[in-house]
Amino acid sequence: MPLYGKIVVIKRSGTDGIVFPLTSTSCLFGRKTECHIRMRLPWVSNEHCKIEINENKEAVLTNLSTVNPTQLNGACFEQPVPLKHGDVLTIIDRSFRFEYPPQSTPKKRRSRSPKDETLQQVAGVELLHKQTSGAKSLDAS
Repeated sequence: MPLYGKIVVIKRSGTDGIVFPLTSTSCLFGRKTECHIRMRLPWVSNEHCKIEINENKEAVLTNLSTVNPTQLNGACFEQPVPLKHGDVLTIIDRSFRFEYPPQSTPKKRRSRSPKDETLQQVAGVELLHKQTSGAKSLDAS
């Protein structure tokens, strides 16, 4: 199952809450039982907003509520907007942080020498090892 990112609930205290892995190409927020992230607040629309993964594996946020618009990083938006790692979306008084998985965070392309390529591969193996170790400890808690 592919992992396109994760959605982290930001508690009212400001600390991280529940983490929802984004494993499908669409995630619907709202009050309906069919929503992936369901919010049982009367001010939340049945379908409030959605995150979709496009063909370039970029997450795009679309507001679906006209009464209480979704905010992105504290600002309202009208058109679908690409999400960046760490962006915060707010629905009424509930906030969520979007995070890309580490291996899919877009990187700047540059020409590499063979030495740079080897260092990059070694760094990738170390990063993969840390992620695997971190995932195990996260599951254990």
